[in-house]
Amino acid sequence: MLHTLFPVVFSRLFRGLTAVSLAGLASAFQCPDQGPLQNHTDPNFTPCPCFVAGEEFGVVLNIPSQHLPAEILRVRVFAASAVGGQPNVLGNAIHIYGSGLPNPGSPISSLLGPVISDGVQNEFNLEILGGAVPISSNPFTVTFEFATDNVNDFFVPTAVYDLDGCTPGANVIFAIPGGWTDACSLGVPGDWAISVLYRAQNCSSNQTYCLTSANSAGAGAQIFFVGSSGVAANDLVLTCTALPVGQLGLFFYGPNQIQLPFGDGFRCVGGQIKRLGPPNSVDVFGNTARFLDYTQSPMNSGAGLVVPGAVFNFQFWYRDPGFGSFNFNLSNALNVTFTP
Repeated sequence: MLHTLFPVVFSRLFRGLTAVSLAGLASAFQCPDQGPLQNHTDPNFTPCPCFVAGEEFGVVLNIPSQHLPAEILRVRVFAASAVGGQPNVLGNAIHIYGSGLPNPGSPISSLLGPVISDGVQNEFNLEILGGAVPISSNPFTVTFEFATDNVNDFFVPTAVYDLDGCTPGANVIFAIPGGWTDACSLGVPGDWAISVLYRAQNCSSNQTYCLTSANSAGAGAQIFFVGSSGVAANDLVLTCTALPVGQLGLFFYGPNQIQLPFGDGFRCVGGQIKRLGPPNSVDVFGNTARFLDYTQSPMNSGAGLVVPGAVFNFQFWYRDPGFGSFNFNLSNALNVTFTP
């Protein structure tokens, strides 16, 4: 019995995509979120009621070079009072700077009026609140600026640091007076509890390879993925667009990258091939998708086993009767490195 894994939500997501450019498709299928990126490692924290209005505390961070350029999506600030259960505190701003110590310079982006709650990790979604912040080089600095004094006030949420030591050059304070300073040099004994989640901007172009070939729907089928490559998350969805409406096809994968003529296109995946059956049907918009499940065959054992560190290549084969010489074709291919 034929089966398709293409629910209404994906049908809506892909509606009209066959008419847009490849650049537009790349933006629709964004790279997976990465992080959190942070300096603190100890889950235990101590509050620091030691700031006056206008002062900032923050962290200097570095995005892995293979993910640059990137964009900051969310900032997380853990805050706590000494006694717990206290009212929320309004801050002046969360700032992102394009450099690190000794002077991060002027903010490249600021989120005004952040509210922090006591004893929790406060998350600020920049995509919703003002737009993701592009980062093209390392390092960069993320800070929280206070709107009110909290020196020796044990009843307001404030900055916290962890208990396993302060990393020099990775923690900052903007002091009044005094300006920018390494927090470790001022005696702060741990790393500030600020983290970010980010997304690489160019993963789609880095991960797709090989050639697609013209089909009856247009310039050729394109393969992407939605979700992440994390094995624990188990949420990767293979997607293919610009396909002949109503036709059947099959996702398959293997360990090697090749480029050999096959049908009216090219087979780009070699080695021991694993098919992801049953076949997929192409919807009325020329799209199809398959949710992967690493707990099921063929991805849970043998040559197709998906574990952290595994690298596989994926491609979509499909029927295209009445077009070309062979009546079947293939998409380009997608390389995926699986992470924990």
